[in-house]
Amino acid sequence: MTDLLHAVRRYTDAHADLYGIASTPIPGLTTIRALAPSDLAFAISRPLVALVVQGAKHVTMGTQGFAFGAGESLLITADVPTVSQIIRASPAAPYYSFVLELDPAVIAELAAGMKAVQAADDAPVRTDTTDAEVADAAARLIRLLDRPASLPLLKDQLVRELHYWLLAGRHGTAIRCGSAGPTAMSRASPAR
Repeated sequence: MTDLLHAVRRYTDAHADLYGIASTPIPGLTTIRALAPSDLAFAISRPLVALVVQGAKHVTMGTQGFAFGAGESLLITADVPTVSQIIRASPAAPYYSFVLELDPAVIAELAAGMKAVQAADDAPVRTDTTDAEVADAAARLIRLLDRPASLPLLKDQLVRELHYWLLAGRHGTAIRCGSAGPTAMSRASPAR
């Protein structure tokens, strides 16, 4: 996770807007920085994975609340209403996260070639420890932004690899269930 933290910090500090959001030339990928705990943010969150690399956040969906921090991920597999708040951030130790929207076409293609998995809890929002393979792929994707000439040739395969590790990991069943739903994986308003 240290590589990912350094890569996210470097990119975000150089490119963040007034709200702490750093867009990237990779569709669906943003990084986020907060220097203080935030107010509550209400959104319809689209399918995404958010890797927290420093600080902590709390997200509520309905009556369920999820608190997660550095080294943990938030996975949202369907369009759902959420209330979120950054709960640990300061100028000395800002909140940083890597957010990637899940691509239903990539998921369908990868899932078709992967071994079937057992049914599991299909809750659309969940948190857990970030798998090492996911963090490694995310760090390489962020570092790719330092070499713009390589983006057209390498970004798609790194995004695909990141989706693969998500599908192969502990959240694979939930991602497949989410991508199979009638409104799942559609594009909606962005979530932070």
